[in-house]
Amino acid sequence: MPVPWLSRLNEELFRRLALEQRAGLGRETLAPPSGDVLDFLSNDCLGLADDAGWRRELARCAARHAPSGRASWVAGGCTSLDREAAAACAAYFGAAECLFFASGYQAQLAALTGLVTPGQPLLPDRRMHASAARFLGLGGARVLPYAHADLAHLERRLRRLAAEAEAGEGVRQPIVMSESLFSMDGSLLDLEGWQRLRQTYGFWGWLDEAHSLGALGPGGRGLAAQRPGSADLVLGSFGKALGYWGAFLLLPRGISACLAQWASPLIHSTALPPVHAAGVLALLERLPALEERRQELADKAAHFRACLAECGLAAQGGAHIVALPVGEAAACAAWAERLRGEGIRVLAARYPTVPQGQALLRCTVRAGHRREELARAARIMARTAPPGGAEAERPVVPQ
Repeated sequence: MPVPWLSRLNEELFRRLALEQRAGLGRETLAPPSGDVLDFLSNDCLGLADDAGWRRELARCAARHAPSGRASWVAGGCTSLDREAAAACAAYFGAAECLFFASGYQAQLAALTGLVTPGQPLLPDRRMHASAARFLGLGGARVLPYAHADLAHLERRLRRLAAEAEAGEGVRQPIVMSESLFSMDGSLLDLEGWQRLRQTYGFWGWLDEAHSLGALGPGGRGLAAQRPGSADLVLGSFGKALGYWGAFLLLPRGISACLAQWASPLIHSTALPPVHAAGVLALLERLPALEERRQELADKAAHFRACLAECGLAAQGGAHIVALPVGEAAACAAWAERLRGEGIRVLAARYPTVPQGQALLRCTVRAGHRREELARAARIMARTAPPGGAEAERPVVPQ
């Protein structure tokens, strides 16, 4: 006699998938661009991934070094070359220590499982990347999100925690989480205000600089480097402006040992291979010479925003990530599909990548984009926009 389960797993999964597709939340796996296509999906904003000299250097690294890490980082997978590359990466970006990971997702998981303890106050910006948001409840943290980019709301949270601590309620040092350049709407963190709050309340600062390292700041050192002491932990990505693969955490002295003790990705995943470390060392030598590309990227992004404004579209973003708010997921997905028919690839960012009802078109400008094609893209976006064009951003009400 068959067991009367409430539902069969396959049927339940297919039903969920159909519901999300009908709501405009379906995902399609796109092939890399080919032919005469204007691509705003790639995060390779400096064009390093297609640089012939960089590819030749990586080929030399691959010929000299092992392609497998062989064991986990804590069980013999960390070689002397890995330590050399991690130390060089930490020194370049102004940190005491550095750890490498296969992806930013894995780095987020490592930091949250290795640092957060039960009851730990964790204060994330509500627009923190979904890769972090999915893990916030791990370890029993006391999660107190604050409204996007609203430092006044953050201060109210911190003031309340400080009052609890002064009342003898045993509150641990809070961890405040933000991105420096937000990956979806392109907004920039007010680092001056952030640092002022840090000095006042002494929180442990966590900054995700995945989209700023390599692209912004002197030598591509990101935004936090321009204000020393603004963060304890910085998350960086090799797979975006840096034109490589993997991710890293920049850490205070001694914290690497804590993560080696408690962070699941360092304990339960095979370490990155020595060839990766060799590539990191080669990359760090190239970064200072990319100032011209960084300036070109900034100029092209400003030009694109100006073109969109001339066409009557309300663009958001203060750097090379340019966002067009839409609101409804289905309308956003349909707009992206119309643009694809015109030879323009953009990201229709919908829930859970962004909050419900706040879907947007997300464009990553690259240094290699031509001014005339950016102007043409703006005209096509205006012509194909849903009724009313790109809507103004809906306010987030602090809770």
